Amino acid sequence: MPHPAWQESYNAALIEFNFAKLPKRVEAACQAIHQYRVQKGYALTAEERKELDDALRVLFTLMQRAA
Repeated sequence: MPHPAWQESYNAALIEFNFAKLPKRVEAACQAIHQYRVQKGYALTAEERKELDDALRVLFTLMQRAA
C-alpha cells in the first residue's frame, strides 16, 4: 500500500521527543488523518479504516503517557 500523506505527520509525532512540541505534532497528525478520511470518503477499504483507527489509538495513547 502506498504511504498516504497523513503518515508523514503521524511518524513525526511518533519520533518527537520534545514534550513541549508533542501536542502540536499529535494534533497535526490527527488533522491529517481526518483530512484523508474525508478525501477518501466511501472509497476507504476496511484495511485502511483499521490502519487509521490504529494510528489514532496510538496517538491518543502517546498523549496520555506524555501527560
